[in-house]
Amino acid sequence: MRHRLLFLSLIALLSGCGYHLSGSVRLPADIRTIAVPVFHNQTFEPTLENAVTTAVKQEFLTNGRLLVVNDSEAADLVLKGTLTSFGLTPLSFDRTKSVVLEYRVYIRAAVAVEDRRTQKVLWQDSGMESSAEYLVNPDTAANRVAQDRAIAEASKQFAENVIHRVLEGF
Repeated sequence: MRHRLLFLSLIALLSGCGYHLSGSVRLPADIRTIAVPVFHNQTFEPTLENAVTTAVKQEFLTNGRLLVVNDSEAADLVLKGTLTSFGLTPLSFDRTKSVVLEYRVYIRAAVAVEDRRTQKVLWQDSGMESSAEYLVNPDTAANRVAQDRAIAEASKQFAENVIHRVLEGF
């Protein structure tokens, strides 16, 4: 019983001290909306901008903390992104057949969040990355489906990281 009381007292003390990560900036309480224009795609991967933008919007919608709006002029925040790199890295090989068995898809982007009212950039990161793996299929169409699933997974991971950075502190 005494340990439980000590534990609860410690939790109450820590929760009231305003602890936050050093260097982080919390999102102001009056920020309610965000616009996420389609990311610019500087890679050679077609439609990658659609996969990443859709994943980011979906994560904001799922989270519910900020209302996603289509009009940047009507938003409190605008999240802008540029896809700077996309690639496939071989992970495993069949040396007897000299073929790749598994790839890692990676996505790199520059992201910035601007307070539209003040025109001030609240946060930016020029090297956000995410990745996902997939097994190679000898059938070309099935292989593309597997690669697209990996792109969707990497896009979701990317979006989760963006949401965390925007909502939990820059």
